[in-house]
Amino acid sequence: MKKRLWFSIVGFVFLHLSINMVPTFDVLTWEAIMHRLVFEPFKLAGALLLFILGFLAIARVIKQVCEQVYFGLRKDKEVPWLIGLTFMFLYLAFHNFWLTLAALGLSLFYGIMDANIRRRSRFYNH
Repeated sequence: MKKRLWFSIVGFVFLHLSINMVPTFDVLTWEAIMHRLVFEPFKLAGALLLFILGFLAIARVIKQVCEQVYFGLRKDKEVPWLIGLTFMFLYLAFHNFWLTLAALGLSLFYGIMDANIRRRSRFYNH
């Protein structure tokens, strides 16, 4: 519980910082992109690093929620986590919709993919 809360807070803070650090372009041209890459490389690198760490932290929370819901151990206790993650992504979407959508997609994909859910059917041999 404490670990999940910690990952949620860290993921939110890192994603919020990365959204604030990503450079904005008035006119999207090749010269403007190269100007930002040449004169502000650490700002972009920091934003990318925070984005990656943020979506990995949120993916960890999604993984734990998926495992608990799949095994049916605490379905009613997982609803507040899902509501909290939804509000977190809604808040981030007001700042930068496309980066939030990318973070949500990557977090869901990686969190569900990493969940330790095994098939229990007679056709599965492992």
